[in-house]
Amino acid sequence: MKLVGAVIILLVMYVIQKVLYKKYWNKSLEMSMSFSRDFIECGESAELIEVISNDKLLPLPVFNLKFSVDKRLSFLDTENSSVTDLYHKNEVFSIMGHQRITRRLKFTGLDRGVVGINNASILVHDLFMTDNYASKISHTDVIYVFPKKLNTKIFDLSFKGILGEIEAKRSLVEDSMIFRGIREYHTNDSYGSINWKKSAAAGKLMVNMHGYTTDCRVRLMLNLDNDYMIEANKLLEEAISLTSSFTRSFLNERISVSMVTNGTDKNGMRIPDIGEGAEKRHGITIDRALSEIVSTAGKDEFLKLLDKELRNVKKDVMYLIISPYAKPDLVEKLDEINRRGGLVSLIVPYYDEFPFSLNKDYFSGWEVPLNV
Repeated sequence: MKLVGAVIILLVMYVIQKVLYKKYWNKSLEMSMSFSRDFIECGESAELIEVISNDKLLPLPVFNLKFSVDKRLSFLDTENSSVTDLYHKNEVFSIMGHQRITRRLKFTGLDRGVVGINNASILVHDLFMTDNYASKISHTDVIYVFPKKLNTKIFDLSFKGILGEIEAKRSLVEDSMIFRGIREYHTNDSYGSINWKKSAAAGKLMVNMHGYTTDCRVRLMLNLDNDYMIEANKLLEEAISLTSSFTRSFLNERISVSMVTNGTDKNGMRIPDIGEGAEKRHGITIDRALSEIVSTAGKDEFLKLLDKELRNVKKDVMYLIISPYAKPDLVEKLDEINRRGGLVSLIVPYYDEFPFSLNKDYFSGWEVPLNV
């Protein structure tokens, strides 16, 4: 008789919990997944933060979280995970009633790109492990992994020569009548240039920027096409890294930089042109754009971009073209920029097993090992 009573009680408990879980399993259940940083450099680390909050009395004895992330992020914790074309994570834990759990998964950015969380879902079981309830996690958080930075010091001397030509063309006296905006104070700025009103509002020292009769600027033009049939992506990645590295180098010298490319984003749209800027934060804007590149609009699109520059060649700009492609149709347009008074420098990334011919005085090569 006691056995029958126990069975009846168990059946009643089963039916009640079945009804409760079916109706309330996701009530007051909140789940978020976010990155600890908006962007990192290649080789830097950050965290993926998981927060699960079950703000009700009903416990979730078996809570299963699954998600996938691009394997350009390398996670330190590989337990309950697998790596194919993506990094797949499958976590199982329990959440009691009115409990909040926070987990931090540390990772390192290995390669350039914009990385989001894919196929995130949860699976919850009831107390008797007979029924399960699933839901997808709508999530839009992404992290930018910026291009690798390369040592470009070998170009310092030649760039200084080109920029020196521009300097010679401009007035060495700052024109106080030409106001260019506000920026953060640097140690070599004069106290007379401090804008005390803006400094008080910003909570840090800010200075007025004044222009020159002519300004020294760099126009970075990145062409993502090449002459090679093998390992094309490797060469194009090197070109993107060079663009990012030169940007950082020029901005460290407080030289104004703008950028244009025929690279396209995941939607097939050409990356928008980046206007001029001389502050270090401008490098973040350019690196974000470079991180979004997944393909190219083609050689013809880049030639159109050169045609656009030809319509208004600026003599106070150094045109720095980074292009693994250096055939006559492109070189002719660069020659024309030169003839019209523009200052051109072309850097051609090439594989070490296929030597590059420097047949123009503004040509420079960037050797890339093919089999490393």
